Amino acid sequence: MAIKVSNNAVLLLLGALFVGVILGAAGAVTAHYFRSGINLISVIFERPETFTQRFILYNFTLGLAVFSILWLKKISISKEWQGPADTIYSVHRIDNEINIKLGIFSTLAAFISASGGASVGQYGPLVHLGATIGSWLKTKISLNFSTDVFIGAGIAAAISAGFGAPFAGIIFAHEAILRHFAFKALAPIAIASTVSFGITQAVWPSVPFFEQTILNENMGLMILISCLVGPIFGFIAVVFMRSLLFFASLPKLLKLKPLHSAVIMVPCLSLIGALVPGVMGLGSQTLWSLLQNETLLVVVLLILFGKIIATSISLGFGFFGGVFSPALLIGAAAGAAISQILTIAGLYVSSGPELIICGMAAVAGAVIGAPISMTIIVLELTGSYELAMMSLTGIVTAIMFSHHYFGHSYFDKQLLLRNIDLSHGRSGLLLMENSIEPLISADFITVKAETTVANAIERMATDNKSEAYIEKETGAFSGKVYLSSLVSVKTEDLLIPYVDEKPIFLNSDASLQQAIEVASDFIGEAIPVLDQSDNTLMGVISEGDIFKAYLKLQTQIIDLEHKD
Repeated sequence: MAIKVSNNAVLLLLGALFVGVILGAAGAVTAHYFRSGINLISVIFERPETFTQRFILYNFTLGLAVFSILWLKKISISKEWQGPADTIYSVHRIDNEINIKLGIFSTLAAFISASGGASVGQYGPLVHLGATIGSWLKTKISLNFSTDVFIGAGIAAAISAGFGAPFAGIIFAHEAILRHFAFKALAPIAIASTVSFGITQAVWPSVPFFEQTILNENMGLMILISCLVGPIFGFIAVVFMRSLLFFASLPKLLKLKPLHSAVIMVPCLSLIGALVPGVMGLGSQTLWSLLQNETLLVVVLLILFGKIIATSISLGFGFFGGVFSPALLIGAAAGAAISQILTIAGLYVSSGPELIICGMAAVAGAVIGAPISMTIIVLELTGSYELAMMSLTGIVTAIMFSHHYFGHSYFDKQLLLRNIDLSHGRSGLLLMENSIEPLISADFITVKAETTVANAIERMATDNKSEAYIEKETGAFSGKVYLSSLVSVKTEDLLIPYVDEKPIFLNSDASLQQAIEVASDFIGEAIPVLDQSDNTLMGVISEGDIFKAYLKLQTQIIDLEHKD
C-alpha cells in the first residue's frame, strides 16, 4: 500500500530542519563564546593570595564593571534588563516578540557583570539570548511556525550547549518557558537542541563536569534520605529567593540612585570576595571542589551563606545575571553541609557526591520551577539512573515546600510583583490584560430618583428595557431600579424606596477576567460601568458581550497553540 506524502508535510519538515539547524548552531556558538569570554577574563581572580590583594582587585574590577553597566543602561535607554521572567511573559502573550535590542544589551550587561567578578549566573542570560535570537529569526523568515516555537528552539539550544544536556534542553524549553506541549513545536526544538550539543562537542570538546557517577549506596536508603532532606533544600531555596527579593527592594526603599547603589555595593562585594573568594563569579571551581566532598564544614557553611548574600547584593544593587548557577552552588553547599552533619551524627556515612548532587538539583529545581528538567540534567551529566531517581525525590519534596511558602518559581514571583499572574496560564494572563472598555455600551436609560414609578415604567417600556439607572443631580451614579420590582406597586409612588442602592458594578479600568468573575454572581440585563474618579455612569456591559469576548480570546489561544 503506497503512502502519500503531502507537500505541506515536506515543507513543514524542511522548515523544522532549517529553524533547528540555524538556532542550534547559533546557540552553540553564543553559549561557547559567552562562557569562554567570562572564563578568560576571570583568570585574573586566581592570582591574588592575600586578603588585601583580593580586596583591592575586587574593588577595581567590580567598580569598572558596574560603571560600564551604568553607561550601557544609559545608551540603551532602558530602565530594567531582561531575563528568563521576560522570556516566559513574552511566550504567554499573543504578540510575543521579544525586544531584540534590549535582549542584546541585557546579555552584554550579564557578561560584564560575571566578568567583573559579581556573583551572578550564566544560564539565565543564555536562555534569554537564545530566545532573543529565535525571536529575531522569526522576523527575518516566513515559516508556518509561531514565534514561541522559534523562542523555544533558541532556548533549548542555549541549555543544551550550556549544560551539555540535549534532552534537558528540550524539556526545559517546554516545562519552564513555553509551559505547553505541541507536536508541531517539538521537531524544531528537538533539532535545535541536538544540533547545538553536536556542534559544541565536535568543535569545542570538553571534559564532562561530572564523571560517570555510580550510586554505591543502597538505592532505597538514598531515596528515603533524599525525601527527608528535600524540605531542607526547599527551605534553603526559599531563603535564597526571599533574600534576592529583599535586596532588590532595598535601593527603592532607601531611595538610592543607581550611582549610590553602586558605591555601596562594590566595597561590600569586595569584602565578601576577599573573605570567601569562592562565592564570587560563576563559582564553577568552587562547585567542582564541593563535589569532592572534602571541604571542611565551616567552609561549606561560609560558601552557602556567602553565596546567598553575594548574589542578592549583586543582583539587587546594580549587576545583572542569572540565578540558576548561584542556585546550583548554593544547593551543592547545602548538600555537602547536610552530608557532613549526618556523618558527624553517625546517621549516614558517605564520601560520595550523592547528597551534593541532590542538593544542587533540588535547590535549582525549586528556584527555576523545573523539576523534570533538573532530573534529566542529573541523568545526562552523571549517567546514573539511580542518582537521577534519588535526585527526583529530593527535587519534588523541595518544590512542595518552596511552592507552599514562596510560589511556583523565582521567575513567576518576579512577574507577580509586576502584576502579571501566570498561575492560570496563557488564557488567564490574556484575560487580565484585556480591558472591558471596548465592550462598554451606551444602550441604557437613566432616571432621576425623584421621579414617579409610573414615569420610570413608561421610560423602560418605551426603550424596551427591564432596568434603569439612577443619577443624582450632580450626575453621580446612585443605584439601579428593576421593572420587575415596580409592576406590583402604586404607580404614583416616588421611585426612591424601590432603588437598589448597592447593585453589582464594574470599574471602567476592569479587566475581562474581573468582568467574568463579577458576571458569575450577576443576574439581570446589564452591569453598570462606573468611572472611579467621580462615580459617574460610563455605560453598561452585558453578560453576553463578556462571554463572547472570552470565547473569542480562547479561540485565538487555541489557534496559536494549534499553529505550534
